Amino acid sequence: MENINQFIFEVGGHGDLQTLKLMEDGQIVVKLGQAKIPWFYKGDLQHKPSQEKWSEFLAKLDAIEVWDWEKSYHRTDMCDGSMWELYLSTGDKSIKSYGSGLFPEKFDEFKAALDQLLS
Repeated sequence: MENINQFIFEVGGHGDLQTLKLMEDGQIVVKLGQAKIPWFYKGDLQHKPSQEKWSEFLAKLDAIEVWDWEKSYHRTDMCDGSMWELYLSTGDKSIKSYGSGLFPEKFDEFKAALDQLLS
């Protein structure tokens, strides 16, 4: 399996973020804000995915071409929208992508892969 150097996924808005963050010990720590985002992870506040789960997750990210996402996705006709950020780096690949009110084409597939990683 590729080494995961960094993984942070945040969603929310205006300082009230829901966060998934990979810690040095391999745990993913969940920080919940006040906003209740219906599709955001609702499991344990700490979770340590197996090597197999990480491998499956990275394979799905390859399949949906997460590494090719644009740096920024923003709706210019909307003043208030869901904000999100993804920071992920492995041994040879990295992505830093974020948006407000607009998401990459395969964002739902990314959310499904994330749910499977944390199940």
